[in-house]
Amino acid sequence: MSPERPRVTLRSVRWRWTAVGVWFVTVGFIVYCADRRLMRPMFEFITAYPGLDKVGHFMLVGGAAFLLNLALGLREWRTLGRRWLLGGTLVAVAFTIEEFTQMWFPSRTFDLLDLAADYCGIVFFGWLARRVFDPSEQV
Repeated sequence: MSPERPRVTLRSVRWRWTAVGVWFVTVGFIVYCADRRLMRPMFEFITAYPGLDKVGHFMLVGGAAFLLNLALGLREWRTLGRRWLLGGTLVAVAFTIEEFTQMWFPSRTFDLLDLAADYCGIVFFGWLARRVFDPSEQV
């Protein structure tokens, strides 16, 4: 017997999209500040500790994927014989573009390890969203 799917109400959908909006505005603000060398003390703190930048990428981008996947109701698409979460795919495309645009900002540095941390966050938080909120994935 499979567990019952939680009832989705208009109010819960609004909260999900509000959380996505707030998260993306926050991440957008961080990217804007980094592009323009604003909030220098915060970025100096992050660069003072090896790996902290990668943890930030993992958490911020993974969190964005988590919230977008929930807002989209864990919607999936299939290709190459696999199921892919639509929210995670959209976040991966957006942050891949964002990482490559850093090549044109003198204050920024393109880094494949940042991109890898982004992808790891997307995969982990996609797995977590399915594990926690999809009854068919429950053990």
